[in-house]
Amino acid sequence: MPPRCVLVLDPAAPRWLIANASAVLGASAGAAGAATLGPDLTDASGSRWPGIAEIVVPVLAAPPAELAALRAAAPDAGVTALAFPDLAQASPTYAAFEEAMTRTPTDGIGLHAVALLGPGNAVRRLTRHLSALADPVPVP
Repeated sequence: MPPRCVLVLDPAAPRWLIANASAVLGASAGAAGAATLGPDLTDASGSRWPGIAEIVVPVLAAPPAELAALRAAAPDAGVTALAFPDLAQASPTYAAFEEAMTRTPTDGIGLHAVALLGPGNAVRRLTRHLSALADPVPVP
């Protein structure tokens, strides 16, 4: 059975950054074994649709300090935390990201998003206090 996967994003981040972090962490979670692809499907018109991941991924909201706390608490809970730090977003290549990470202490790394992978109960214990990510209230 695949692990439970929850995506937690900074709701104050710009939409483009939320989309980028979601894409990177979704690909990372899939590569880490969070899901398998379902079978290809055919719609009523006969058009073929390649399969997508067979899991539900709740998308929750938390500010950067809470994202850091989740990342720090995950290992003790038996949960893997895949993080999307500011250094990743600012780096044009993975090699540049790696170099930036080796020069920056943990408390100097800002987080935009975290994907949590692990046993369902453990992931729920870490995230049950969080709300779903919602669109900002439009300004009249």
